[in-house]
Amino acid sequence: MKTNFKVIILSLLLVVSCSNSNNNKKSNNIQANIDIPLTENEKLYNYEVVYFMSDSGEYVSSALTYNTNNLGTIVYTDSNQNSVTFNVERIGELDEGSISAVSYDDKTLDGNIPNILYPFDAKIDGKEIIFNSVKSSVTGARIIEYTYTNISPNRDNIFEYKNSIFVLNNENNSETINKINMDINKEFSITDAASFNDLESLLKKENIISNKMNTYYDEWVNSDYIANTSEDLSQYCINYLSEKFISINRFIYEYTGGAHGTYATVYSVYSLENGNKLKIEDLITDLKNTDLLNLIKDKLLKIDGRDKRSYFDLNELSLENNNFYITQNGLVFTWGIYEIGPYSIGETRVLIPTEEIKPYLKDEYKTIFE
Repeated sequence: MKTNFKVIILSLLLVVSCSNSNNNKKSNNIQANIDIPLTENEKLYNYEVVYFMSDSGEYVSSALTYNTNNLGTIVYTDSNQNSVTFNVERIGELDEGSISAVSYDDKTLDGNIPNILYPFDAKIDGKEIIFNSVKSSVTGARIIEYTYTNISPNRDNIFEYKNSIFVLNNENNSETINKINMDINKEFSITDAASFNDLESLLKKENIISNKMNTYYDEWVNSDYIANTSEDLSQYCINYLSEKFISINRFIYEYTGGAHGTYATVYSVYSLENGNKLKIEDLITDLKNTDLLNLIKDKLLKIDGRDKRSYFDLNELSLENNNFYITQNGLVFTWGIYEIGPYSIGETRVLIPTEEIKPYLKDEYKTIFE
């Protein structure tokens, strides 16, 4: 009998910084080795994430691990906000400084091991690009990824659950970083931000990841519904990093049967000065400004392969509660599936370059991209 899969992927995102050091080895004050007893149904992956940006605004966010066959990914985003995810196939020893990765459509990436202590010199599908770390209190991430897989009693269905903890490194015990940690991680109901500095103790004591899974598994195993085959498509990325701001995302995918699954990319922009999560109304003086709306509509219509018929009524376009993010090159407005068009067009992103968006920004945010 054909095996069917039900995938529930809930991804929560925190970002961890790696401390600058004169040591050429990996440096991070977050405990790197996680040793937790697991059942045969469970797996735990420990990834290190770093962020680099080129002079032209291209950037990479890598999530790598050195002690498993699942080596991780590198997400490359060009200056037009087109992203490619590369699955890492080989990581040499740190002293060798080499890495190889390939995307699902056979694009290639080769370069040195990503490390904030020196530039990331990469060749991406034949194009040579030099990326550099940025000056910031946050320069990387620690991802603890938990996966649970089980078979239904009749052995016809397979349940897979994935969840991740990402923690901001906070070696100086900054109240601002603590505030961001607690906000991004609020779904786990952790009450002590200091516990993020010892992830092994946190996971053992609170059992926070598997506890989140139990509710979904119990619901699934008692259900008569049979889902079709699916794939795990989750990924995490830092979109922007500076001395004052960090822009991050989490990707969530769920398939429970039918023609296709559902997915969403959730962006979060935080101030590294006060820990506040920014809303679009914090940045823009008037979200109903006709000139701004027309500017965005014009860019929507210029997306390759799209025209007015690709969207629902653009006269109804609203920027309120927009799921935006920032980059070195400007402000990116985003819309999820079904928000402004049918499922077939997927998620939509529109970059408004710095000089074009500045007239619509509040004075205190006109330098947000610097």
